[in-house]
Amino acid sequence: MSTAILMQKCIDYIEANLKTELTINELAEFVGFSQYHFCHLFCSVVGMPAAFITKRRLLWAAFEIANGAKITDTALAYGFDTHAGFYKAFKREFGCSPTKYAKLNTPKRPQPVNLYAEGNFMLTQTQIRQLLTNWNIEDKLEIGPVYLAGGLRLSNEAWTIGSRYILKTGRNIAGLKTHIAISKALAESGMDAAYPIPTKNNADFILDGDRFYVLTNKVRGSCLSPRERYMGDRFSTGVKYGTAIAELHKILRSHDREIEINDNNLLETVLTWALPNTKRIMEQWDLPLPDEFYRDYQETFSKLYPELPRHIIHRDPNPSNIMFENGEVTGFIDFVISERNVRLFDPCYCATGILSEAETIIPDGYYQWPEIFSGIIAGYDRIAKLSAVEKQAIPYIIYSIQIIFIAWLDQRDEYKEIAIQNRNMLDWLWKNRSMFSEV
Repeated sequence: MSTAILMQKCIDYIEANLKTELTINELAEFVGFSQYHFCHLFCSVVGMPAAFITKRRLLWAAFEIANGAKITDTALAYGFDTHAGFYKAFKREFGCSPTKYAKLNTPKRPQPVNLYAEGNFMLTQTQIRQLLTNWNIEDKLEIGPVYLAGGLRLSNEAWTIGSRYILKTGRNIAGLKTHIAISKALAESGMDAAYPIPTKNNADFILDGDRFYVLTNKVRGSCLSPRERYMGDRFSTGVKYGTAIAELHKILRSHDREIEINDNNLLETVLTWALPNTKRIMEQWDLPLPDEFYRDYQETFSKLYPELPRHIIHRDPNPSNIMFENGEVTGFIDFVISERNVRLFDPCYCATGILSEAETIIPDGYYQWPEIFSGIIAGYDRIAKLSAVEKQAIPYIIYSIQIIFIAWLDQRDEYKEIAIQNRNMLDWLWKNRSMFSEV
């Protein structure tokens, strides 16, 4: 039985026994592993076992309380010895009291955790080498890890193959086809790109059930570290990012009608889905924004939005997707979620990605960020001249990015710290909005 199947069995066992005492030893014995090996595997797939069990208990407790159950009785049923202990754990997980949570949220029955549906996936080195026989490459190239989010997370769906290739897998075949179409267009235009290496059958990728496997060229260089972005000449670094994004946009715009891609409306996405959810979330976590914020966003951005230029954009140009070598940008990776939308989204998205690193690098890091942000906008403007309306819209694009991301992160346990960070960022951006007039 595969490790993934055993981990799913363990998760199902936990779910069925949330109102009983559960120990690490009991769970390890259930799947036939030592405690050490069990904890290592469980952490790599889901997270710390104790934290996972507590979260599932709290989710069910929240659901039952919202449906009229007494708080004290529910807390005891799910293994919390005191009301105070339950309250503390609940607030740490959800940002507010059980009573406030019930008022802000519609009761939703917790859904079972399904590792397969959530994309958790594991391959052994032997399995990877077998897959690589589909391509005409050396058979003893070193297989290495790929890190996401600037090195914060290990990917379980991508591997370096030697120094020239990346092997990727996933289920988003439509997104893969978008990436392939864009990467080929970039390569034809002379930009370094992660284009697919043809298989022995001259295909761009292989399929196994609902999962694809693709071997791509590795873009030269690596992403800058947060320290490299913040400790040098911040404005000049920003200019390099902005200029590179503008050069990318020149190519994407030239292929705007050739590449089949999703056409999305940023304003509509925010107003109909993200904004109501983010307003609730900010209140839940005791960071409520004033009515002025929501009123100004809706009134002003609704007027500006129709005049904003649109074409294919990267959509995820976070700094870990922009490669540098010898101090200069070499190329971009990961066009899986590219779409047609307002072009200003990309430089602003890059900027918010850099803002998210600020407080971990230097004291008062948020207040150093405007230098980088100004550089990004200036660099972009040099190549792809921004209109007066676009310059007015900059803060609202930034707000839009944060609003969407906060709503998307809700209930995603693996990104809990990032969710906290982004709520704080939106609060800080609004309170320091005067800086936008200086960009």
